[in-house]
Amino acid sequence: MPKVYAGITGYIQFIIAKTFHMQKIFLTCLLLLSAAFMSAQTTSNVSVFFDPDQSELSREASVALDALAADLLEAPDYSLMIEAYTDDRGTETYNLRLAGSRAEAVQQYLLQKGLQSGKTSVKSWGEQNLAFDNATEENRRKNRRVDIVATFFNFTGMADLQNRLSSSGEQIITIQPDRDQQFTAAGGTVVVIPAQSFVFEDGSAPRGPVAITVREAYDPADWITHNLTTMSDGRLLQTGGMVYLDAQSDGKPLTLATGALLTVAMPAKNIDPGMELFYSSPGANGSVNWQPVGQSFRQTLKDDEVKLDIDPSLSARIMALRAPLYPKPTVPSYSGDIPPEPRMPNAPRPPYPPRKPEWEDIQFRFGSRSGEAMNRKGSKKARKFYQEALARYNRDSADYVKLYDKYLVKVTNFEAAKERYATEHQNWEMELKGRIRRVMDYEREQYLHIYSNGLQLAVKQIGKNIEKYENYSNLEYAVRDAADINYRQRQREEFFNQSRDRVVISDLYYKCIGHKVVDGLAFRDLFSQVKYTYPSDTLQRAIAGILKDMGIRAISDSLKTEIKEKQLLVAKSPDQARRYMRAYVADITRLGWINCDKFYNDPSEKVQLVVNEAEDATMYVVCKDISSVLTCYPSGQGAYIATGIPKGRKVSVISIKLKDGKAQFAMRDVRAGESPALDLSYKSLSVKELREELKRINI
Repeated sequence: MPKVYAGITGYIQFIIAKTFHMQKIFLTCLLLLSAAFMSAQTTSNVSVFFDPDQSELSREASVALDALAADLLEAPDYSLMIEAYTDDRGTETYNLRLAGSRAEAVQQYLLQKGLQSGKTSVKSWGEQNLAFDNATEENRRKNRRVDIVATFFNFTGMADLQNRLSSSGEQIITIQPDRDQQFTAAGGTVVVIPAQSFVFEDGSAPRGPVAITVREAYDPADWITHNLTTMSDGRLLQTGGMVYLDAQSDGKPLTLATGALLTVAMPAKNIDPGMELFYSSPGANGSVNWQPVGQSFRQTLKDDEVKLDIDPSLSARIMALRAPLYPKPTVPSYSGDIPPEPRMPNAPRPPYPPRKPEWEDIQFRFGSRSGEAMNRKGSKKARKFYQEALARYNRDSADYVKLYDKYLVKVTNFEAAKERYATEHQNWEMELKGRIRRVMDYEREQYLHIYSNGLQLAVKQIGKNIEKYENYSNLEYAVRDAADINYRQRQREEFFNQSRDRVVISDLYYKCIGHKVVDGLAFRDLFSQVKYTYPSDTLQRAIAGILKDMGIRAISDSLKTEIKEKQLLVAKSPDQARRYMRAYVADITRLGWINCDKFYNDPSEKVQLVVNEAEDATMYVVCKDISSVLTCYPSGQGAYIATGIPKGRKVSVISIKLKDGKAQFAMRDVRAGESPALDLSYKSLSVKELREELKRINI
């Protein structure tokens, strides 16, 4: 019975391992078949192997990863799946951590080669889901590996490339539709949204959150990324910036309610009073044609610096404030180091049952081949060998029963040891977390001790110089900044102070816990857990409370109120009093693209620009000194043409096309009208490199 049980168990484990391996092979084949029918996507599999208990990359692994990184960096786009495994030696917890270290080593190596972390997903399996059993050393070697599945994406057309380029400049901002709200986009655009501004197509109002999509186009890179030009029915425009707004709720599109107005403020370096509001309409080749609204932009100017007449008694009042002095904390100490992390006991292995000799096999061994009968001498030797083998089998079977009984005892002891391990490990983790938290508490108390001394000095420094605008315009932060400077100065002094009472926090962990534990993997994980649960704003809240209790915040707020009141008195317009930025401001009545533009009126001669190009391309002409962009259209004769360009103006010709699914980029700076036809030189770029090239276009 024991022999049958062991045989069935081993057979089931073998079948499970093989089944999982076949599933992985099937999925890999399915991916490869899919890639064969989809020209835009291909998949590559790379595996790197590790020595036992090691996570360092071998030379062979580095060479394989170098080749993979080179291929990925040449692709327009890609994604990576990293899966790490170990053999079955060691505990499950240890193997899971070891696999994680191996995956991290591969990921960090690829990041150093220029790959992007956002395109990589990582899975640490440890000794689970192995493709090979661990019955042989060769199979164990195959299991100690990291698999990298790289998916290469090639573009199927210019629309695919355009969508990939524009996606990076898109922002999603969530608001609540039932109240007035305001937000500032990444490029500095300010949008003010009154309550109940949006409705669905049927006129009903959204009840849940509204997702606002924002795209900003303030420079040539943005214009080309979003396929924008500055043309209005064939007339050239000068732009001060373009912004796109869209809204959805529950995945359904929204429009502006009747009478609703959104206020948009577009940042500007210099204000041009001739700028007008334009709305977008569909143009050729998916571009935008701009239509004037007949509405000028409002101008908001930055306020002049407002000065207050400071009461001389304020200086003495501030200097009389007293900061609470925190006592110097006691350095934590323990009677001894924490013992090493308890190890999970190893599961016992069942004994292998003996194999009964087969008479047919022995006959074959001693000459009975192809159905021929053995001679007398061979038959005699075979029978003797069979009897001896049968005797050994009977002896080994008796031993096997005894060994199996011992194995059952070991299983019982193993289960009991696992229970003891769980308790010991839990107690060990609690003790380690407690010591980590005590060191963190000491670090916080030490910070407050040094900071409180620096804060008292800061109050005196700011009090003496309260008449300076940067001090009284925000007294609270002026005191904080001065206290921070004093704290850092005190830290530097303590660092160079070689006295024995100087405590280094990193050394304190070794002193309170021990080198073996601190340098282990378990410490890093538990340290992260304690740090995550430790309130991150503890010091900031303590400092804010100190400043409030001292009265610094009250004095600071009263000074800021005086400044605000004086700003309102000296403001030159209502807009200036309401905002403190330099921008073009307009109220809009529809969503989509809006443009801050004016018609370019130049009496000089207009010329056309011709570019030799026989292949399909998307081509732009950026007029650098007038902040405009035009599209080149194919002439049908192996060339692209742009018309209506002021003669002699500095322009940049930018062309993008696809070759073998990869982006090709060309740019050439010329003066309009100087050359009858231009030739361009292309280079192959990834999406990231293409975006970087576009950012280099200056106006």
